[in-house]
Amino acid sequence: MALATASTPPSWPDPLQLRRRLVLQGAAFALLLLSAFSAALYWGIAAERRQSLRAEALQLAAAAAGQLPLISHEVQEVGNARKFRNDREVVALVPQRRQRVQWFDAGGRLLLQEGPLALPPPLPAERWRLWPGGLSLRQPVFTRARDRRDPIPQLAGYVRVALTTEAVEQELLRLRRGLLLGGITAVIVALMVGRQLLARAFRPLQAHLQALERFSADLSHELRHPLTLLRTLVAAEPSPRSPLLTRIDAIAAAMTALLNDLLFLARQEQGPAEGPLAAEGWRRFDLLELLEDQLEACGPMARGAGVALELHCGPQRQALPVRGQPEQLQRLFTNLLLNALRFSPAGATVQVLAERQGGRLQVSVVDHGPGIAPEHREAVFERFWSVDPAGQGGHSGLGLPIARAIARRHGGDLALVAAEPGHCALRVDLPAA
Repeated sequence: MALATASTPPSWPDPLQLRRRLVLQGAAFALLLLSAFSAALYWGIAAERRQSLRAEALQLAAAAAGQLPLISHEVQEVGNARKFRNDREVVALVPQRRQRVQWFDAGGRLLLQEGPLALPPPLPAERWRLWPGGLSLRQPVFTRARDRRDPIPQLAGYVRVALTTEAVEQELLRLRRGLLLGGITAVIVALMVGRQLLARAFRPLQAHLQALERFSADLSHELRHPLTLLRTLVAAEPSPRSPLLTRIDAIAAAMTALLNDLLFLARQEQGPAEGPLAAEGWRRFDLLELLEDQLEACGPMARGAGVALELHCGPQRQALPVRGQPEQLQRLFTNLLLNALRFSPAGATVQVLAERQGGRLQVSVVDHGPGIAPEHREAVFERFWSVDPAGQGGHSGLGLPIARAIARRHGGDLALVAAEPGHCALRVDLPAA
């Protein structure tokens, strides 16, 4: 079967689509960089603020530890911790801001506490503790033994200090809002500037593509005109024509067909690189009816080659609704059927399998010809590529590239799903209407 398993080079994307894609990719890259920078900046500032808060807690704990021996002594003598509520030295440790200081004896009994900040009860092995709205530090206080010959410090008790984190959290909240607003503004500016820069950069490319389109149109006209004139002159010769004129007429007809195929393929590849293209002449119809008409149209050629054509659509015939250009889809399946008939031996069968898989329509054209050699399977759908194991010719090698271009123009694809010797299958995948 004259099909290759290498895909055609992808169609050139529309400049407008490519420009939009580049703008979006640039904005996404800028957003990624800004996100990384903002995260690093926020993490650094948050770590510095929390470290400052811990240093303040350590200073407050050191000052409170110096008061523990006095408080323990007074409590032992007086037995009433309320005496220290008006002690200036103790109150001076706790400013007017929301804080709390607690003093404990060696057994963990609370001796005195100052400050309005509410904090949860201490845990047995607690040192640092963070909760919503506050940070606490609990550390032991040691004193030297009266007997200086004993170098081991004695546990005098514990102090626990707590600081509010509301100011830090408010500052970090303002920082997050500022970074978010700055990031959004930067992305919007990047989109606007990038769009303007890419528009300027793409103007020469768009002009070049428009020049190529005009050149293709002019070339089509200039080449078709002399070929048509040549065939007209040959047809005007009285019969019987000489073998040379007959040969010239055949060559001119082949050149006309080749030119039409190339121009058709070029027009198909001028559309968007992805997704279906809304165009004039598109309508909703039953793909199964089109396949039945194609098999009927190819019937005489199949019978002349001794090949049977079969259409399989399941035990219950169900419509296969599709939206597209019937003439183009008719050309797609005509190319596949002719390709299968050309390389199918006499007595073989070409099967067309049509089914619906969810929201997709799949049509497979299966033949039992020579298949594709492994060394040729990497050349799927290349232009002018063909395999002619039996010396059969007469085709340009553009049938399968055109078929794939039509399938992709309709939001689908054409793929080779089996290519072993004696069995070859091409599958067309189209979106259901």
